[in-house]
Amino acid sequence: MDSSLNFIYKSKLFKQLIGIIVILIILAIGIPGAFTLFYMTPHLVKERYHQVMLNDVDFLAARLDWNLKKSLNDVDYLSRKIGLSTPQRLKEAGEAIEIFVKGSSIFTGGALTDLQGIVQLFYTSPQGLVELRQTSNISYRDYIQAPLKTNRIYLSDVVLTKTSDASPVIFVSNVVIEGGQTSGVLAMSINLWNSNNIFNSLFQGFQNNKQGNLYVVDGHGTIVYHKDKEMVGKTVAEREILSYIYAQKEGIVDSISTKIGDVCVAFGKLDTNNWVVVYEIPHKDIYAMSRVNMDMTIGTMLLVIALGLLVSVIFAQLIIKPLEEITLATEQVAAGDLNRQINFKGHPDFQRVIQNFNIMTSNLKVQYKELEKLSLKDYLTGLANRRYFEQQFNLELDRACRLEHPSTLLMLDVDNFKIINDKFGHLEGDKALKALAKVLRDSVREMDLPVRFGGEEFLVMLPETSLERGRIVAEKIRERISEIKIISRKGNIMFTVSIGMTSTEQLEGFDGSSLESAGLSLLKQADEALYLAKSKGKNRVETYQLS
Repeated sequence: MDSSLNFIYKSKLFKQLIGIIVILIILAIGIPGAFTLFYMTPHLVKERYHQVMLNDVDFLAARLDWNLKKSLNDVDYLSRKIGLSTPQRLKEAGEAIEIFVKGSSIFTGGALTDLQGIVQLFYTSPQGLVELRQTSNISYRDYIQAPLKTNRIYLSDVVLTKTSDASPVIFVSNVVIEGGQTSGVLAMSINLWNSNNIFNSLFQGFQNNKQGNLYVVDGHGTIVYHKDKEMVGKTVAEREILSYIYAQKEGIVDSISTKIGDVCVAFGKLDTNNWVVVYEIPHKDIYAMSRVNMDMTIGTMLLVIALGLLVSVIFAQLIIKPLEEITLATEQVAAGDLNRQINFKGHPDFQRVIQNFNIMTSNLKVQYKELEKLSLKDYLTGLANRRYFEQQFNLELDRACRLEHPSTLLMLDVDNFKIINDKFGHLEGDKALKALAKVLRDSVREMDLPVRFGGEEFLVMLPETSLERGRIVAEKIRERISEIKIISRKGNIMFTVSIGMTSTEQLEGFDGSSLESAGLSLLKQADEALYLAKSKGKNRVETYQLS
């Protein structure tokens, strides 16, 4: 502390600043000070709050949109995988919904009905599948009627439940198609007040760190989410705010009169549905600090303009110019330009700051490159991760298309991996995954790409490999994995894998015009082949069968 103070006291800049401050105290702030306090400060404060409010509502609306779109995609996917035509299909549907809800941070329950709206299966978290003791007909619900009429996925308005806490719930529903015919409706629920729900976490985390009042309304002006539960389901009272909601406008209104006084209101519209994020901050909160400053500096109105300008020129020469250079450099670094270096030669104290800045950016550049390398590897197995695979997959498909050479994709899944975790523990399960990864590395060429895709699921991309050759590699991998033995205190761990495989040879019309579509098709084919291997008894290799 003493050495830091001595450095400050010996600094030429410090002495010059002391001299300038003494002059400013003697001469007071004057007209520039009054102009700043009475005009500039309130306007700058308002502009800052406006920008922050707009950024906040845009961010929250974007996050809500993303989660709603994800829920639509998830329900569309699940509705294609289940059925209710037979007791077995209905049982499998219940198991699929249970896995879906438990693995989701969005959905809190679900129901499956037949074409007449009779509930065939009902699941709610955390209770699980509910035994249906009597017939329940919900055909009158819009989320049951809408998908049957339009044959499209449907996102409902908010429904207030009849429970004690009257939680707001929305439903995402879609028709279930079996054998080319519509057999029922899948409706998944999202409880906006569920503590484990991502919507609730997003709202609570956002509201807790903000001033003012943040809430969400639908296109009719009904509040669908508010920090005060009693407000949910009520209509917004202020007519001017309602007019903006009805018009689905975005932006900010500087002043609207309410019961609590004038407020500034920002609006952010969602693309997925008719919701609008509304952010209100009272004027008294926005301008509180500027009013305090004005009250404290009323007595500093006497000034000498000429001498004040002279002091400003000196101040600009000593501080503003180097600060401007440093500020510009930091903004460029913040924008991602880590090659930025400052060559400004000025006051010795600033030279020291600039030198440290240049050292800092150089270190950041090295650390960024290291972090970028780490972000492309799976932390447990050391294999490439999903992000790296997605980058390389499109490149490989483009290469295979241009050269008209085959490329094969293997999808592996550990059989009964949950049993290993339950019996031996997750640490031993991790050892099994590491051993599997070693087999993959040892079994493929340097040009091949083994990937941990997620959990106990792995991929192997085999460039310049036909389907026939790929099957030989897949069988070799399967056999080597079946020979793995891990010694554990609870017994030896041995396991097998099921492998599904496909190739660019099986892609119809593969011409490189849509690499993203081709990639998704290959992954889907490999997944279906893997499912076939699982259904045929596991520990086997299956090739995707063209229909």
